[in-house]
Amino acid sequence: MPATPLASKARVRTRTGCLQCRQRRKKCDERRPTCRRCIDNNATCAWPSKINQPIDGRRREARRWKSKPSSADDEHRQLYAHFATVVMPRLVRPKCPSECIDQSYMLHLAHEFPPLMAIMLAIAAVDLSREALAMDRYLCSLRGLQEGLADATDAGNEDGFLATTILLCVFENLRSDSPPSIGLHAKAAGVLLSRRKPGKGPESLSEPDVVFERTCAESFLYHSTLMMLLDPSLDLVISNIPCCLIKRPADTPGQEQDVPRFVLEESWQFFIMVAEVTRLARLSRPLFPIERQTWTHLQAELVQYKCTGAMDDVMKSLYVYTAQILLLKADHLRTAMQRTAEMRVLFQKGLATLEIVDAQKYLIGYSLWPVAVLGAIALGESEQRTIDNTIDPWARRGRGQAVRLRDRLKTIWTTLEEGDQETFLLRRLHLMMNMT
Repeated sequence: MPATPLASKARVRTRTGCLQCRQRRKKCDERRPTCRRCIDNNATCAWPSKINQPIDGRRREARRWKSKPSSADDEHRQLYAHFATVVMPRLVRPKCPSECIDQSYMLHLAHEFPPLMAIMLAIAAVDLSREALAMDRYLCSLRGLQEGLADATDAGNEDGFLATTILLCVFENLRSDSPPSIGLHAKAAGVLLSRRKPGKGPESLSEPDVVFERTCAESFLYHSTLMMLLDPSLDLVISNIPCCLIKRPADTPGQEQDVPRFVLEESWQFFIMVAEVTRLARLSRPLFPIERQTWTHLQAELVQYKCTGAMDDVMKSLYVYTAQILLLKADHLRTAMQRTAEMRVLFQKGLATLEIVDAQKYLIGYSLWPVAVLGAIALGESEQRTIDNTIDPWARRGRGQAVRLRDRLKTIWTTLEEGDQETFLLRRLHLMMNMT
Protein backbone atom coordinates (compact mmCIF):
# COMPACT_ATOMS: atom_id res chain seq x y z
CA MET A 1 0.00 0.00 0.00
CA PRO A 2 1.40 3.42 -0.85
CA ALA A 3 2.83 5.06 2.22
CA THR A 4 0.32 7.76 3.10
CA PRO A 5 0.52 9.61 6.43
CA LEU A 6 -2.53 9.13 8.61
CA ALA A 7 -3.82 12.36 10.06
CA SER A 8 -3.47 12.41 13.83
CA LYS A 9 -4.90 15.81 14.77
CA ALA A 10 -8.23 15.38 16.51
CA ARG A 11 -11.16 17.72 15.81
CA VAL A 12 -14.38 18.51 17.66
CA ARG A 13 -16.64 15.51 17.35
CA THR A 14 -20.24 16.15 16.37
CA ARG A 15 -21.02 12.70 15.02
CA THR A 16 -21.72 11.08 18.36
CA GLY A 17 -24.15 13.68 19.68
CA CYS A 18 -27.85 14.31 19.13
CA LEU A 19 -29.24 14.96 15.65
CA GLN A 20 -29.77 18.69 16.34
CA CYS A 21 -26.12 19.22 17.33
CA ARG A 22 -24.93 17.19 14.38
CA GLN A 23 -27.03 19.23 11.98
CA ARG A 24 -25.80 22.52 13.49
CA ARG A 25 -22.24 21.11 13.72
CA LYS A 26 -22.05 22.01 17.40
CA LYS A 27 -20.36 20.08 20.18
CA CYS A 28 -22.90 18.01 22.10
CA ASP A 29 -22.53 17.04 25.76
CA GLU A 30 -24.49 13.84 24.88
CA ARG A 31 -26.70 14.14 27.98
CA ARG A 32 -29.86 12.08 27.50
CA PRO A 33 -32.75 12.40 26.96
CA THR A 34 -32.13 16.13 26.31
CA CYS A 35 -28.69 17.66 25.92
CA ARG A 36 -27.79 21.03 27.42
CA ARG A 37 -27.57 22.81 24.04
CA CYS A 38 -31.10 21.71 23.06
CA ILE A 39 -32.40 22.88 26.46
CA ASP A 40 -30.78 26.29 25.96
CA ASN A 41 -32.16 26.56 22.41
CA ASN A 42 -35.59 25.19 23.34
CA ALA A 43 -35.12 22.58 20.60
CA THR A 44 -36.37 19.02 20.28
CA CYS A 45 -33.49 16.70 21.18
CA ALA A 46 -33.56 13.57 19.01
CA TRP A 47 -31.06 10.74 18.85
CA PRO A 48 -30.11 8.32 16.05
CA SER A 49 -31.48 4.81 16.26
CA LYS A 50 -29.05 2.10 17.39
CA ILE A 51 -29.21 0.21 14.10
CA ASN A 52 -27.90 3.24 12.19
CA GLN A 53 -25.25 4.15 14.73
CA PRO A 54 -21.68 3.10 13.78
CA ILE A 55 -19.82 1.21 16.50
CA ASP A 56 -19.14 3.57 19.44
CA GLY A 57 -19.88 6.56 17.25
CA ARG A 58 -17.30 5.57 14.66
CA ARG A 59 -18.22 6.98 11.33
CA ARG A 60 -18.90 5.35 8.04
CA GLU A 61 -18.68 8.58 6.10
CA ALA A 62 -19.99 8.70 2.54
CA ARG A 63 -17.23 10.18 0.41
CA ARG A 64 -17.14 11.48 -3.13
CA TRP A 65 -14.94 9.13 -5.12
CA LYS A 66 -13.61 9.70 -8.59
CA SER A 67 -14.39 6.11 -9.53
CA LYS A 68 -16.33 3.23 -8.05
CA PRO A 69 -16.57 -0.45 -8.91
CA SER A 70 -19.80 -0.68 -10.91
CA SER A 71 -22.36 -2.25 -8.61
CA ALA A 72 -24.66 -2.76 -11.62
CA ASP A 73 -22.12 -4.80 -13.53
CA ASP A 74 -23.08 -8.47 -13.66
CA GLU A 75 -19.47 -9.60 -13.36
CA HIS A 76 -18.95 -7.55 -10.23
CA ARG A 77 -22.21 -8.74 -8.72
CA GLN A 78 -21.16 -12.33 -9.27
CA LEU A 79 -17.76 -11.70 -7.71
CA TYR A 80 -19.33 -9.96 -4.72
CA ALA A 81 -21.72 -12.88 -4.24
CA HIS A 82 -18.79 -15.31 -4.42
CA PHE A 83 -16.89 -13.32 -1.81
CA ALA A 84 -19.89 -13.08 0.52
CA THR A 85 -20.96 -16.73 0.31
CA VAL A 86 -17.75 -18.65 -0.39
CA VAL A 87 -14.69 -16.61 0.59
CA MET A 88 -15.90 -14.69 3.65
CA PRO A 89 -16.81 -17.82 5.64
CA ARG A 90 -13.23 -19.06 5.13
CA LEU A 91 -11.78 -15.94 6.73
CA VAL A 92 -12.99 -16.89 10.20
CA ARG A 93 -12.00 -19.98 12.14
CA PRO A 94 -14.08 -23.07 11.29
CA LYS A 95 -14.93 -23.69 14.97
CA CYS A 96 -16.22 -20.16 15.55
CA PRO A 97 -19.71 -20.28 17.16
CA SER A 98 -22.48 -19.70 14.63
CA GLU A 99 -23.82 -16.65 16.44
CA CYS A 100 -20.43 -14.95 16.08
CA ILE A 101 -19.83 -15.35 12.34
CA ASP A 102 -22.23 -12.67 11.13
CA GLN A 103 -20.07 -10.54 8.82
CA SER A 104 -23.01 -8.53 7.45
CA TYR A 105 -21.56 -5.30 8.83
CA MET A 106 -18.43 -5.52 6.65
CA LEU A 107 -20.39 -6.72 3.62
CA HIS A 108 -22.79 -3.79 3.92
CA LEU A 109 -19.90 -1.39 4.48
CA ALA A 110 -18.48 -2.32 1.07
CA HIS A 111 -21.48 -0.69 -0.63
CA GLU A 112 -20.56 2.60 1.07
CA PHE A 113 -16.78 2.37 0.69
CA PRO A 114 -15.58 1.64 -2.89
CA PRO A 115 -11.98 0.67 -1.99
CA LEU A 116 -13.41 -2.06 0.26
CA MET A 117 -15.72 -3.30 -2.48
CA ALA A 118 -12.80 -3.33 -4.92
CA ILE A 119 -10.59 -5.49 -2.70
CA MET A 120 -13.49 -7.87 -2.02
CA LEU A 121 -13.87 -8.31 -5.78
CA ALA A 122 -10.11 -8.78 -6.13
CA ILE A 123 -10.08 -11.55 -3.52
CA ALA A 124 -13.03 -13.27 -5.18
CA ALA A 125 -11.29 -13.04 -8.55
CA VAL A 126 -8.11 -14.60 -7.13
CA ASP A 127 -10.16 -17.40 -5.65
CA LEU A 128 -11.66 -18.05 -9.09
CA SER A 129 -8.21 -17.92 -10.78
CA ARG A 130 -9.02 -14.73 -12.67
CA GLU A 131 -5.67 -13.08 -12.09
CA ALA A 132 -5.95 -10.12 -14.50
CA LEU A 133 -9.28 -9.00 -13.07
CA ALA A 134 -7.97 -9.54 -9.54
CA MET A 135 -5.00 -7.26 -10.15
CA ASP A 136 -7.22 -4.59 -11.72
CA ARG A 137 -9.51 -4.50 -8.68
CA TYR A 138 -6.53 -4.66 -6.29
CA LEU A 139 -4.95 -1.59 -7.88
CA CYS A 140 -8.33 0.16 -7.87
CA SER A 141 -8.59 -0.48 -4.13
CA LEU A 142 -5.10 0.86 -3.48
CA ARG A 143 -5.79 4.05 -5.45
CA GLY A 144 -9.08 4.62 -3.68
CA LEU A 145 -7.55 3.98 -0.27
CA GLN A 146 -4.70 6.39 -0.91
CA GLU A 147 -7.15 9.06 -2.06
CA GLY A 148 -9.36 8.55 0.97
CA LEU A 149 -6.50 8.64 3.47
CA ALA A 150 -5.27 11.90 1.96
CA ASP A 151 -8.60 13.52 2.88
CA ALA A 152 -9.25 11.74 6.18
CA THR A 153 -9.14 13.59 9.49
CA ASP A 154 -9.86 10.61 11.75
CA ALA A 155 -8.97 7.55 9.68
CA GLY A 156 -8.56 5.31 12.70
CA ASN A 157 -12.26 5.51 13.44
CA GLU A 158 -13.51 5.02 9.89
CA ASP A 159 -14.38 1.36 9.52
CA GLY A 160 -13.94 1.34 5.75
CA PHE A 161 -10.23 2.09 6.00
CA LEU A 162 -9.66 -0.64 8.58
CA ALA A 163 -11.62 -3.28 6.69
CA THR A 164 -9.81 -2.46 3.44
CA THR A 165 -6.32 -2.75 4.93
CA ILE A 166 -7.21 -6.07 6.55
CA LEU A 167 -8.52 -7.48 3.26
CA LEU A 168 -5.42 -6.20 1.45
CA CYS A 169 -3.45 -8.52 3.76
CA VAL A 170 -5.79 -11.37 2.83
CA PHE A 171 -5.29 -10.65 -0.87
CA GLU A 172 -1.51 -10.64 -0.55
CA ASN A 173 -1.59 -14.00 1.17
CA LEU A 174 -3.85 -15.53 -1.47
CA ARG A 175 -1.96 -14.41 -4.55
CA SER A 176 0.73 -16.70 -5.91
CA ASP A 177 1.95 -14.65 -8.87
CA SER A 178 4.53 -12.62 -6.95
CA PRO A 179 6.04 -12.19 -3.48
CA PRO A 180 3.43 -10.64 -1.16
CA SER A 181 3.62 -7.07 0.11
CA ILE A 182 1.81 -7.84 3.32
CA GLY A 183 4.18 -5.83 5.53
CA LEU A 184 2.95 -2.40 4.40
CA HIS A 185 -0.71 -3.36 4.73
CA ALA A 186 -0.26 -4.98 8.14
CA LYS A 187 1.61 -1.93 9.40
CA ALA A 188 -1.20 0.37 8.19
CA ALA A 189 -3.83 -1.85 9.84
CA GLY A 190 -1.89 -1.72 13.10
CA VAL A 191 -1.77 2.08 13.00
CA LEU A 192 -5.51 2.30 12.31
CA LEU A 193 -6.32 -0.12 15.12
CA SER A 194 -4.12 1.74 17.58
CA ARG A 195 -6.05 4.96 16.90
CA ARG A 196 -9.51 3.54 17.45
CA LYS A 197 -11.61 4.25 20.48
CA PRO A 198 -12.09 1.27 22.84
CA GLY A 199 -14.79 -1.07 21.59
CA LYS A 200 -17.65 -2.76 23.36
CA GLY A 201 -17.07 -5.62 25.78
CA PRO A 202 -17.50 -9.40 25.39
CA GLU A 203 -21.17 -9.14 26.32
CA SER A 204 -21.80 -7.51 22.90
CA LEU A 205 -20.05 -10.16 20.81
CA SER A 206 -23.23 -11.16 18.98
CA GLU A 207 -23.73 -7.68 17.50
CA PRO A 208 -22.59 -7.42 13.84
CA ASP A 209 -20.60 -4.21 14.35
CA VAL A 210 -18.73 -5.72 17.30
CA VAL A 211 -18.09 -8.90 15.33
CA PHE A 212 -16.59 -6.66 12.64
CA GLU A 213 -14.13 -4.97 14.98
CA ARG A 214 -13.10 -8.18 16.72
CA THR A 215 -12.61 -9.87 13.36
CA CYS A 216 -10.40 -7.02 12.14
CA ALA A 217 -8.33 -6.93 15.33
CA GLU A 218 -7.81 -10.69 15.39
CA SER A 219 -7.10 -10.77 11.64
CA PHE A 220 -4.39 -8.17 12.12
CA LEU A 221 -2.76 -10.22 14.87
CA TYR A 222 -3.12 -13.40 12.79
CA HIS A 223 -1.43 -11.96 9.69
CA SER A 224 1.25 -9.92 11.44
CA THR A 225 2.45 -12.78 13.66
CA LEU A 226 2.13 -15.92 11.54
CA MET A 227 3.51 -14.31 8.38
CA MET A 228 6.58 -13.04 10.26
CA LEU A 229 8.22 -16.42 9.79
CA LEU A 230 8.66 -15.84 6.05
CA ASP A 231 8.60 -12.04 5.92
CA PRO A 232 11.28 -10.14 7.91
CA SER A 233 9.51 -6.82 7.24
CA LEU A 234 6.86 -7.84 9.77
CA ASP A 235 9.36 -7.99 12.65
CA LEU A 236 8.79 -4.30 13.37
CA VAL A 237 5.00 -4.61 13.25
CA ILE A 238 5.02 -6.73 16.41
CA SER A 239 5.88 -3.66 18.49
CA ASN A 240 2.74 -1.86 17.27
CA ILE A 241 0.16 -4.53 18.05
CA PRO A 242 -2.67 -2.80 19.94
CA CYS A 243 -3.20 -5.52 22.54
CA CYS A 244 -5.92 -3.44 24.21
CA LEU A 245 -8.14 -4.40 21.28
CA ILE A 246 -7.23 -8.07 21.48
CA LYS A 247 -6.66 -9.20 25.04
CA ARG A 248 -9.23 -10.11 27.64
CA PRO A 249 -8.94 -10.62 31.40
CA ALA A 250 -7.56 -14.01 32.43
CA ASP A 251 -5.81 -14.54 29.08
CA THR A 252 -2.93 -16.48 30.61
CA PRO A 253 -1.22 -19.55 29.16
CA GLY A 254 -3.50 -22.51 29.49
CA GLN A 255 -6.20 -20.48 31.27
CA GLU A 256 -7.81 -18.54 28.38
CA GLN A 257 -11.16 -17.01 29.13
CA ASP A 258 -14.10 -18.76 27.49
CA VAL A 259 -14.94 -15.93 25.08
CA PRO A 260 -15.53 -16.71 21.39
CA ARG A 261 -12.65 -16.01 19.02
CA PHE A 262 -13.37 -15.21 15.40
CA VAL A 263 -10.00 -15.78 13.70
CA LEU A 264 -7.46 -16.82 16.34
CA GLU A 265 -7.34 -20.47 17.31
CA GLU A 266 -5.62 -19.56 20.57
CA SER A 267 -5.39 -16.57 22.90
CA TRP A 268 -3.81 -13.28 21.80
CA GLN A 269 -0.93 -14.03 24.19
CA PHE A 270 -0.18 -17.29 22.40
CA PHE A 271 0.20 -15.44 19.10
CA ILE A 272 2.41 -12.78 20.68
CA MET A 273 4.58 -15.62 21.98
CA VAL A 274 4.84 -17.06 18.45
CA ALA A 275 5.89 -13.65 17.14
CA GLU A 276 8.54 -13.15 19.82
CA VAL A 277 9.98 -16.61 19.18
CA THR A 278 10.13 -15.84 15.47
CA ARG A 279 11.84 -12.50 16.01
CA LEU A 280 14.58 -13.99 18.20
CA ALA A 281 15.11 -16.98 15.91
CA ARG A 282 15.72 -14.74 12.91
CA LEU A 283 18.77 -13.16 14.56
CA SER A 284 22.12 -14.43 13.36
CA ARG A 285 24.16 -12.59 16.00
CA PRO A 286 24.56 -13.35 19.73
CA LEU A 287 21.63 -12.20 21.83
CA PHE A 288 21.83 -8.94 23.76
CA PRO A 289 21.18 -9.17 27.53
CA ILE A 290 17.58 -7.97 27.19
CA GLU A 291 17.03 -10.54 24.43
CA ARG A 292 18.43 -13.28 26.64
CA GLN A 293 15.85 -12.36 29.25
CA THR A 294 13.13 -12.60 26.61
CA TRP A 295 14.50 -15.96 25.47
CA THR A 296 14.42 -17.30 29.05
CA HIS A 297 10.86 -16.02 29.52
CA LEU A 298 9.73 -17.70 26.29
CA GLN A 299 11.29 -20.99 27.34
CA ALA A 300 9.41 -20.81 30.64
CA GLU A 301 6.19 -19.94 28.80
CA LEU A 302 6.49 -23.02 26.59
CA VAL A 303 7.10 -25.18 29.65
CA GLN A 304 3.98 -23.70 31.22
CA TYR A 305 1.94 -24.60 28.15
CA LYS A 306 3.18 -28.17 28.52
CA CYS A 307 2.18 -28.24 32.18
CA THR A 308 -1.35 -26.92 31.64
CA GLY A 309 -2.66 -29.64 29.34
CA ALA A 310 -1.83 -27.89 26.09
CA MET A 311 -0.22 -31.05 24.72
CA ASP A 312 -3.63 -32.73 24.68
CA ASP A 313 -4.46 -30.44 21.74
CA VAL A 314 -2.48 -31.93 18.84
CA MET A 315 -2.17 -28.66 16.90
CA LYS A 316 -1.11 -26.73 19.97
CA SER A 317 1.44 -29.41 20.84
CA LEU A 318 2.76 -29.10 17.29
CA TYR A 319 3.24 -25.39 17.89
CA VAL A 320 5.08 -26.04 21.15
CA TYR A 321 7.52 -28.45 19.46
CA THR A 322 8.23 -26.09 16.56
CA ALA A 323 8.53 -23.01 18.78
CA GLN A 324 11.11 -24.92 20.83
CA ILE A 325 12.99 -25.72 17.61
CA LEU A 326 13.15 -22.03 16.74
CA LEU A 327 14.30 -21.10 20.24
CA LEU A 328 17.13 -23.62 19.90
CA LYS A 329 18.38 -21.62 16.92
CA ALA A 330 18.74 -18.62 19.22
CA ASP A 331 19.99 -20.66 22.21
CA HIS A 332 22.94 -18.89 23.85
CA LEU A 333 23.62 -21.66 26.38
CA ARG A 334 24.34 -24.76 24.28
CA THR A 335 26.77 -25.62 21.50
CA ALA A 336 25.70 -25.98 17.87
CA MET A 337 26.05 -29.76 18.12
CA GLN A 338 23.83 -29.91 21.22
CA ARG A 339 21.22 -27.69 19.59
CA THR A 340 21.21 -29.73 16.39
CA ALA A 341 20.74 -32.99 18.30
CA GLU A 342 17.84 -31.54 20.31
CA MET A 343 16.27 -30.16 17.13
CA ARG A 344 16.15 -33.63 15.62
CA VAL A 345 14.45 -35.01 18.73
CA LEU A 346 11.82 -32.27 18.60
CA PHE A 347 11.47 -32.71 14.84
CA GLN A 348 10.59 -36.38 15.21
CA LYS A 349 7.96 -35.54 17.84
CA GLY A 350 6.60 -32.79 15.63
CA LEU A 351 6.50 -34.96 12.52
CA ALA A 352 4.65 -37.72 14.39
CA THR A 353 2.14 -35.12 15.56
CA LEU A 354 1.77 -33.66 12.06
CA GLU A 355 0.81 -37.08 10.70
CA ILE A 356 -2.26 -37.23 12.96
CA VAL A 357 -3.34 -33.58 12.60
CA ASP A 358 -6.11 -32.73 10.15
CA ALA A 359 -4.47 -29.52 8.95
CA GLN A 360 -7.38 -28.73 6.63
CA LYS A 361 -9.60 -28.10 9.67
CA TYR A 362 -7.76 -24.86 10.45
CA LEU A 363 -7.13 -21.57 8.69
CA ILE A 364 -4.28 -22.04 6.25
CA GLY A 365 -1.82 -19.65 7.90
CA TYR A 366 -2.28 -21.28 11.29
CA SER A 367 -1.64 -24.74 9.85
CA LEU A 368 1.37 -23.79 7.73
CA TRP A 369 3.45 -22.05 10.42
CA PRO A 370 4.62 -25.26 12.17
CA VAL A 371 4.84 -27.04 8.80
CA ALA A 372 7.32 -24.41 7.61
CA VAL A 373 9.55 -24.91 10.66
CA LEU A 374 9.51 -28.70 10.34
CA GLY A 375 10.03 -28.50 6.58
CA ALA A 376 13.17 -26.42 6.97
CA ILE A 377 14.94 -29.20 8.88
CA ALA A 378 13.36 -32.24 7.19
CA LEU A 379 16.04 -34.67 6.01
CA GLY A 380 15.62 -37.33 3.37
CA GLU A 381 12.87 -38.17 0.93
CA SER A 382 10.48 -39.72 3.46
CA GLU A 383 10.44 -36.75 5.85
CA GLN A 384 10.19 -34.26 3.03
CA ARG A 385 7.33 -36.19 1.43
CA THR A 386 5.31 -35.95 4.66
CA ILE A 387 5.81 -32.18 4.66
CA ASP A 388 4.96 -31.87 0.98
CA ASN A 389 1.81 -33.97 1.35
CA THR A 390 0.56 -31.59 4.03
CA ILE A 391 1.06 -28.53 1.84
CA ASP A 392 -0.10 -30.06 -1.44
CA PRO A 393 -3.92 -29.86 -1.02
CA TRP A 394 -3.74 -26.08 -0.61
CA ALA A 395 -1.08 -25.65 -3.31
CA ARG A 396 -3.18 -27.57 -5.85
CA ARG A 397 -6.02 -25.12 -5.18
CA GLY A 398 -3.67 -22.24 -5.96
CA ARG A 399 -3.55 -20.85 -2.41
CA GLY A 400 -0.65 -18.42 -2.49
CA GLN A 401 0.74 -19.12 0.99
CA ALA A 402 0.98 -22.83 0.25
CA VAL A 403 2.51 -22.35 -3.21
CA ARG A 404 5.17 -20.00 -1.88
CA LEU A 405 6.03 -22.23 1.09
CA ARG A 406 6.29 -25.32 -1.10
CA ASP A 407 8.62 -23.49 -3.50
CA ARG A 408 10.73 -22.12 -0.67
CA LEU A 409 11.17 -25.52 0.96
CA LYS A 410 12.10 -27.15 -2.35
CA THR A 411 14.78 -24.51 -2.79
CA ILE A 412 16.13 -25.23 0.69
CA TRP A 413 16.07 -28.99 0.13
CA THR A 414 17.93 -28.78 -3.18
CA THR A 415 20.43 -25.95 -2.73
CA LEU A 416 21.92 -26.46 0.73
CA GLU A 417 24.48 -29.23 0.95
CA GLU A 418 24.85 -30.88 4.32
CA GLY A 419 28.45 -29.80 4.84
CA ASP A 420 29.16 -29.06 8.50
CA GLN A 421 26.80 -31.38 10.41
CA GLU A 422 26.91 -29.19 13.50
CA THR A 423 25.43 -26.13 11.78
CA PHE A 424 23.51 -27.65 8.85
CA LEU A 425 20.05 -27.46 10.42
CA LEU A 426 20.77 -24.00 11.84
CA ARG A 427 21.72 -22.77 8.36
CA ARG A 428 18.56 -24.28 6.90
CA LEU A 429 16.37 -22.50 9.42
CA HIS A 430 18.17 -19.24 8.78
CA LEU A 431 17.68 -19.58 5.02
CA MET A 432 14.00 -20.39 5.43
CA MET A 433 13.42 -17.26 7.54
CA ASN A 434 15.51 -14.85 5.46
CA MET A 435 15.02 -15.95 1.87
CA THR A 436 13.93 -13.10 -0.42
